Amino acid sequence: MMNFLRFAGGFCAASAFVWGPVAGADEHPRPAVSLDFQLQRLLTPTPAELQAEQEGSVYIYDSLEIGQVDEALDRHFERIQNMMFIRIHHLPPTAAGPADVEDDGCD
Repeated sequence: MMNFLRFAGGFCAASAFVWGPVAGADEHPRPAVSLDFQLQRLLTPTPAELQAEQEGSVYIYDSLEIGQVDEALDRHFERIQNMMFIRIHHLPPTAAGPADVEDDGCD
């Protein structure tokens, strides 16, 4: 019985160590990241990226503007099944205010 309690205690401590930082990850703001690499991948993918898509890979594009998404869907229609877009930014018509973010619930 004592061995079981030691094992259970060790398991709980290890779990807290591993999952503790993950549980609080949403509490901290995300760092500002350049989206240039996403646009490059979206509009001018490398041969290796195209090969990965042909093998079934799907790439998730995050926080792009609706105009960029529309352009990619128009220019690269044949690749649509390999694209997923989350948190799309919709700019107001006058560009005078903040963008509305389309939140589809995917995190």
